[in-house]
Amino acid sequence: MNSPPPDWQRWFSWKIDDAKFALKREPYLNYETYAERFEVKIDGIEMVTTDLPRFIAKARPGGLMTSTRRRLWDTLDWMSFQYSAGAPVSQLAEVWPYALDWAEEYGDFHEKYHTSVENTSGDITPHVSLISEEYWIVALRLVCFGLLTGHAAQMSRVMAFLDYANAELDTYDGLLERLVAPYVSDRPAPPATATRHLPYRKLFKVFAAQAEQRPALMATYLDEWYHASRREPYVDQHDRSGVAFYGYWSWEAAATTVVLGIDDSSYGDMAFYPKDLADFARSHAAGVTGREEATPGRVAGDEPVPRSGWWYTPAKVDSRRYFKQGEVFPQIVNSDYGDTFWIWDRDQAPRTLI
Repeated sequence: MNSPPPDWQRWFSWKIDDAKFALKREPYLNYETYAERFEVKIDGIEMVTTDLPRFIAKARPGGLMTSTRRRLWDTLDWMSFQYSAGAPVSQLAEVWPYALDWAEEYGDFHEKYHTSVENTSGDITPHVSLISEEYWIVALRLVCFGLLTGHAAQMSRVMAFLDYANAELDTYDGLLERLVAPYVSDRPAPPATATRHLPYRKLFKVFAAQAEQRPALMATYLDEWYHASRREPYVDQHDRSGVAFYGYWSWEAAATTVVLGIDDSSYGDMAFYPKDLADFARSHAAGVTGREEATPGRVAGDEPVPRSGWWYTPAKVDSRRYFKQGEVFPQIVNSDYGDTFWIWDRDQAPRTLI
């Protein structure tokens, strides 16, 4: 992981109490459902994260793949209903890097499953299907949450995760490609189609329009959003058991607003628009360029060092050390963790003995 271990006690403390729940953003969310699902989701996320190092050496590839995929989905669900319940956006900004780390960890296990004897069909499937409900469940939320919480510079990592098997199938989504275009180079030209079509295809008009036309077009998009979403997994969830309802939000409307620099004063109070996220993104984008030097992704042992600095590997205790660009990362032999991956330390300050 690129992130330090989560402070689980702190994460559990983020549960919103009954009194503060009155300030919720999502009118259809009830407290009983929120309180129950908060516990279920955070318990599951913690269990997978803390148990993984103990079972990684003996667990089946399919089990590792399934559990880490579930953790990723649960994290994105948890972020959704924390926003709906009124949590500060800064909380989502703190959690999103873990969602990305866990997406990549799931991706590693998914790839290993494909080469294992459990994969009897021999099929290679995407980490995230862009033509199924997984598009909204994972791809759209991972991209939009990242853009809206100040992590635009990490979009290259997100797209590398989403490209797995999709790129070989020439499956690219027109909306996602338009959203990340300012932040990721060497991408294919955004296609004229959206893999899930509605409602997302309607946003192409906003991208193509003149700046002065965009606010009105976005207001129309939001006005039509729920009806146009009738085939998406979130529609009518509040009328069912409620256990899978995390709020009705057009995350993509806010992300498009921020990416294109649209003045949302005419539609900021409309239903389904996560205005607080758009406001947060704008306030944290001042002076930051999309293509600033991004944090390097993790690198396998025996591969060259892409940037000089402090790196560490979970395959060895107290492994943090300084590498120069061009050196070769060592392999850690007989590690219980498994394969050796070196990770860029976000804290690049040298540590001194006291």
